[in-house]
Amino acid sequence: MSKRLAVALALPLAAAIVAFAGAGPAAAVVPTCDCAPVVTGDATPLPPDDATALVTTGESAGVSDATSVDPATVLAAASAPGADTEIESGLTPDEAVGLAPDAASLDTTATKECWADQAWDQWGTWPYQQKIVDTTYWCADYGVKITLRSSSVTGGGTICALSWRASQLIGGGVGFPSFTERSSAGFSCPTVIPWIVLHPSHHLDVLRTSVGSASIVGKG
Repeated sequence: MSKRLAVALALPLAAAIVAFAGAGPAAAVVPTCDCAPVVTGDATPLPPDDATALVTTGESAGVSDATSVDPATVLAAASAPGADTEIESGLTPDEAVGLAPDAASLDTTATKECWADQAWDQWGTWPYQQKIVDTTYWCADYGVKITLRSSSVTGGGTICALSWRASQLIGGGVGFPSFTERSSAGFSCPTVIPWIVLHPSHHLDVLRTSVGSASIVGKG
């Protein structure tokens, strides 16, 4: 069980963070949320000891194959409320996704390509699952450097409610051949005793590259 990621910087809704190519990782997070527990069917809170055992037992994770997407879809995702978005310095959004010529590129043969995928990790056992889903869109000069990236985090569970979420670049980024995005979330898991609520938190780290590949490189 990871320590809760401190939320240090709120990303304005529908705003892009523009960082210089070659700059270090940008510290950006999405807004927090306060969601009520979802109880369905015969899923009811359990005694604290039983709930703790289910909260901490079991894990599964995965990442979908990256799918090629059109530039307009990427731009729409990048401007969505809560998205953690970064565009290479010196490029307009249209240039970053290949809708306009990249006047700043020294490589006139570079081809812009864009992809999307979803990575997820789920901890715990029903009905105390805690799930994080990272949905990311990115574009690149193929095989050379990232020109735009945009990630959004969702999550939840059957009984465990999502209480906060964050998306943060922890490696690489625009101007680099790859980037690593950390998606984090905290949960509120009720027990049969109303004043005893469990508060697990987790993170998922995904590496994505300028050739459209993606892999999970850390979680906890």
